[in-house]
Amino acid sequence: MVKKYKGVSRNNKGKIYYQIEFGIDKKTGKRQRRKSYKDQFGNDFRTEKQAFDEACRVRMEFNQQQFQASIEEGKNDKDITFKEFMEKIYLPYYKKSVQSVTYKTAVTQYNSFVERFGNKKLIEINVRDCERYRLELIEKYSPNYAKGLWSRFKQCLGYAERLEYIESLPCKNLDNPKGRRSETRFWRLDELQKVLKTFDLTNYDDRQHYTAVWLYFMTGMRVSEGLSLIWSDIDLENKVIHIQSTLESNGNGTYIRKMQTKTEAGKRFIEIDDETLKVLKNWRAIQVNNSDDSYVLARFGQPMHKSTLSRMLKRHAEKAGVPVITGKGLRHSHDSFMINVLKKDVLYVSARSGRTDKATTLNTYSHLYDRERVSGGTEITQVLRSVGLIEIPHQDPTKENEIS
Repeated sequence: MVKKYKGVSRNNKGKIYYQIEFGIDKKTGKRQRRKSYKDQFGNDFRTEKQAFDEACRVRMEFNQQQFQASIEEGKNDKDITFKEFMEKIYLPYYKKSVQSVTYKTAVTQYNSFVERFGNKKLIEINVRDCERYRLELIEKYSPNYAKGLWSRFKQCLGYAERLEYIESLPCKNLDNPKGRRSETRFWRLDELQKVLKTFDLTNYDDRQHYTAVWLYFMTGMRVSEGLSLIWSDIDLENKVIHIQSTLESNGNGTYIRKMQTKTEAGKRFIEIDDETLKVLKNWRAIQVNNSDDSYVLARFGQPMHKSTLSRMLKRHAEKAGVPVITGKGLRHSHDSFMINVLKKDVLYVSARSGRTDKATTLNTYSHLYDRERVSGGTEITQVLRSVGLIEIPHQDPTKENEIS
């Protein structure tokens, strides 16, 4: 009787072979197998025992290679430089975590970290290195920019800690640079009127720009949301705009309409007024290329660029003699209009503007709310008295009731 050897078999022609498995490859996720009819010298197996011995040798060799690889991997983890960590590990992770426009904006800052720490080993960056860098940022940049850079730098090292490239975060106990609350200029309603009068509505470009200013002021859309609007997003009959996309430039004259907004709350429906409806209808009536899938704020089929919007706002603000604002300033102008003129509360403004956190709206515009208007003392008094809920007259519980 032929002795059975694990992993050794014969095919239908009687040829002897071995087949063994080494588990799953961690990098590829595929099963690792080895099958052969020959030994390491290229000779066919004459017996099952020869095949079994060769299989044992192959398995032992594989295990030794894996063990050596694990040692080298551990060594590489300790020797990895900050530059290698950023380029091979952090930036690929970050690129997949954010929108492409966010990555393009941030990568310049990340490159400055690489320039600063370069070939220094990641595990050798200590708290004193971090403190020196923090002070350099404060000295070199504005408070807000220094604070932003420091925050990104800490995120990089925090990711290294989570992946166990470093044992602890070296900058954990250091103070953040103190930023200053930036004030975004905005227009009041009377200032908007002055700006709108500077446009020549018989001119095609001016009509496009007039429409853009009006639409942003009256809806509070983010700049990229407005640039990505197509006509099918607007229900002219029911006076509703569906915000569901943003526009990104590839930098070579082409654009990508991404079916996502900055936050999940950014996907929303905005009700528009009758005058805004007229502005949109008048623009569509003369716009070149105005099918349902055409961009609303486009010129001859090409969507407006952010820089075009900024230059146009500056030019017409100076003509009107009002503060120069940005596209973001138009969004703030709308929110100010909602709060100061229409007296809308923070929940309404937050939902209309597409903000995830209501506290963000409150923190941004708390100075616009009239403290007297939100005190509510008089209203509370009126309600309590109307239901008979009043304070019981004072009695001294330390004295016994006197019986007359």
